[in-house]
Amino acid sequence: MANRFNVRVPVTEDPAVKAVEALHVKEIAEQDYEAEVVAAALPVALDFYAKDSKACETFAPRFAAVAEKFSGKVRFLKVARATNAKLAEKLGVTACPTIVFLQGGEEKGERLSGEDIKRTDLKARVEAMIGVTAAPAAQPANKVSRTPGA
Repeated sequence: MANRFNVRVPVTEDPAVKAVEALHVKEIAEQDYEAEVVAAALPVALDFYAKDSKACETFAPRFAAVAEKFSGKVRFLKVARATNAKLAEKLGVTACPTIVFLQGGEEKGERLSGEDIKRTDLKARVEAMIGVTAAPAAQPANKVSRTPGA
């Protein structure tokens, strides 16, 4: 008999995460690539994922959160790698998850790939793609030094 405390709800089963993903992340297939990516006016972050991958399941909420933040500035799309093998081969994608950054159909910037893609890394790549620079660190207020006898 299974221990009732070992039951784990998949990360992507959270209704709030599903709602954000539905609003800001669109799934496409090979036949949609030209219209959705190449002809897109906005830059595109394209996530190649596998439905049975633990890493992809863990990454999905991070991708959706960054998609929500950059809504209207970047298009966030996802492609099931197994069912769209020709597109994955065309772009040289061999692992899941892999995020390819494109603008006008041309790859722009370095890809993110692997089991532990951090949200901050994704956010930084998206900001670099759209030309947003990080805000400078706050400078401490200038202190007037008082020297004795001055």
